[in-house]
Amino acid sequence: MRTVLMTFACFAVLAGGVQQASAKTSPDDKVAYTVKVNSKVYGNSQATRQIASGQTDDYTWKTTPPGGAVSLPGQCASGHDWPLDENGALLRQTRVRLAPVVDASGTANVQLSFDALTPQASPKQDNASGACPPVTASSDVVRFSLALNSKPKTLTLKDGTQVTVSAKP
Repeated sequence: MRTVLMTFACFAVLAGGVQQASAKTSPDDKVAYTVKVNSKVYGNSQATRQIASGQTDDYTWKTTPPGGAVSLPGQCASGHDWPLDENGALLRQTRVRLAPVVDASGTANVQLSFDALTPQASPKQDNASGACPPVTASSDVVRFSLALNSKPKTLTLKDGTQVTVSAKP
């Protein structure tokens, strides 16, 4: 009887009636998420990361703001968690956090958190008085669904920033 069952199982696999476990795609497999940010205020950025369902990942970009570096007085820097370059000048920062959960049908339900800040451009800024430079900041949270291996999804945030997300297993 055992030989008959084993023979039947072999024929079923060869005939395609049984799918081998290694050929299945699991919602727990890592997916390559590409995030593109297009913002007049915070600049344009792009990165791709592998994220498993139920995990989160932060995409963070730090760049010199348009018009050059903005100095940050020492007494101002201690009161804020602002990104600085190696010379202590304030940087422009954009951070996107993705938290996808993939269901059995291959659809990712995603929570996207967006946080960005940039010093406002002011020519020949004098911070000798110790005043903190003016900063523009934005924060937004968006939830959406995205089928894996489908067209990218473009979201327009409340400040006008566009974030495009694509996912490939």
